[in-house]
Amino acid sequence: GGSWRPAGGSGGGGGSGQWGAASARSNGYVNGKGTGAVDGHVQFGEPGRRRIAVRSLAVGEVVDVFHRYAQDPNGYFMVQHGSSGFLHPSIGLTDGWTTARVNEAWDVRNFDPNEYKTWVEIQWMHPLWYNRRGIRLDTNNPSMITQRVLPEQINIRNPSSEALRQPDLTLIHIRWGGEQPVNPVTEGAGGWGQIGATPSDNYINGLEDHIFAALGPTYEIISCFIQGSDELTKISPPLLRHLMRGKHLGALYFMWPISFQDGHAFPAYVDRSRLFELMVHMESTGIPTRFPHQSHLYKIFASKEWAAQMCLHPLLRTPLTTMVGRQAIANDPNKAAQHAIDALSALSKSRAAWNGAMGIAENRAGSPVQKGVSKLGWSWEAMDVRAWTNHQQLASALAELGEQPGSYVDQVFVQEWVDFDVEMRHFIVEPDLSRPETLAPKKIIHTVFKSKEHGAFRNFDRYDRAKCLQMCFNNDDAAQADAERQAQELIVRWLEWVQAQTHELPIFMRFDIMARRVSPGKAFIMTGELTELGGCFLGWPEGPRTVFSAMVRSFFRDPIPGAA
Repeated sequence: GGSWRPAGGSGGGGGSGQWGAASARSNGYVNGKGTGAVDGHVQFGEPGRRRIAVRSLAVGEVVDVFHRYAQDPNGYFMVQHGSSGFLHPSIGLTDGWTTARVNEAWDVRNFDPNEYKTWVEIQWMHPLWYNRRGIRLDTNNPSMITQRVLPEQINIRNPSSEALRQPDLTLIHIRWGGEQPVNPVTEGAGGWGQIGATPSDNYINGLEDHIFAALGPTYEIISCFIQGSDELTKISPPLLRHLMRGKHLGALYFMWPISFQDGHAFPAYVDRSRLFELMVHMESTGIPTRFPHQSHLYKIFASKEWAAQMCLHPLLRTPLTTMVGRQAIANDPNKAAQHAIDALSALSKSRAAWNGAMGIAENRAGSPVQKGVSKLGWSWEAMDVRAWTNHQQLASALAELGEQPGSYVDQVFVQEWVDFDVEMRHFIVEPDLSRPETLAPKKIIHTVFKSKEHGAFRNFDRYDRAKCLQMCFNNDDAAQADAERQAQELIVRWLEWVQAQTHELPIFMRFDIMARRVSPGKAFIMTGELTELGGCFLGWPEGPRTVFSAMVRSFFRDPIPGAA
């Protein structure tokens, strides 16, 4: 049998480097199981040598094989009954052990992992396979079930086979299964990079590559493919819990919750109320959320209401923010706009008073607010942010944001304008307030918006520290260092605040800090955004490997009571 063990301890190294994220094919998905060799894959570095449990295989020999969904560009998965595949939501085993028959003789002495033709050719024996669109695989056609896999995924069928052991981990993946695939948006400075957007096949398959590299064939993944918000509530958490066999459990939700009805043209954007109903039901069934965050914390990040709640706190340096109710926008957007500006001006006076009471200098002492931005919570990829410089522009922005087709938006944020030269994006991984060294960023990316289209922010340039010093701080190294020092202090305060929102800190946050040089050696900073797990890596090459490793470690936080 043999046993797989991760190289380098818990969390492992990078992804497999052998297979990766096949982009979602067009809506047909009608081909067979595929070659196993996937183009356009995402590599995170070699994970180290894995143990091969077989030395030779004969034609016709039946073996245990660990199936990996990321290896199949046509996306077929195993079900026990046809209705699990052809009716949505489609639910099946995407990663896990099954049986196959060896299709050609194989000897380890001829194996080269870099030569695909030296991999083991097998024919899958499981009788029912479907893809996310409900199309059944023709298992009577040998060419449709023939695939090459690496020998690390094969065990001889005997009592010591790993296939017979209880999985160390069972994960539930809630994924998009609609006709239109999720665009990974890999290109451009503002794109998601090679790993892709979080609901995309690029991202999910890249994560699954990393899980296999870290854990080997000791886990299983049950995937639920949905094609609309209503299908989220058709998933039965108690039934899923019954199917999960692992010593540790977790659920990952690769969706973007929004405040709109279905019927829009954006795949994986789902009604927030339906998603959170599912998340809470899953959590109450004993299936913890491992991505992005447990439901109550995810609401705090996704709603963005923290900005209005904390904008008067002197130590958290948040732009003044008020929330304009939907009813005010519907009745009279011009009146709503004027009242919002008045509210910001009142908040400006309050901030000056609060700062004065704490002995904090405030150089904007109660000044009226003349310009700002309006934006939505439950919004993604900077889609719903509008700048305004007068009452009329704000009124138009409120109507435009609040009255979009299918909108269930209950309020629109209106914020003061903050002048800044650069946004410093701090990536914090596995913070622990008792260990100060963990509170330092693993990476800082510097970005500068370079264009606005119709008042909306769309494109930005990305700089390293040296370029940022030149372009944003006038080569004033002391001022840049001052901004970095203040930002680190601010981030620690925010993490202390987050501790009040959750008893266990999230494994990842990105803090976007706006900074501006104000005088020689001095900088001014403000909080721009608190970003959840799943936020864009902004071109950080080591980001996926670093964060995925932390995610894998988080899967093992809470073993099932009584698990062996």
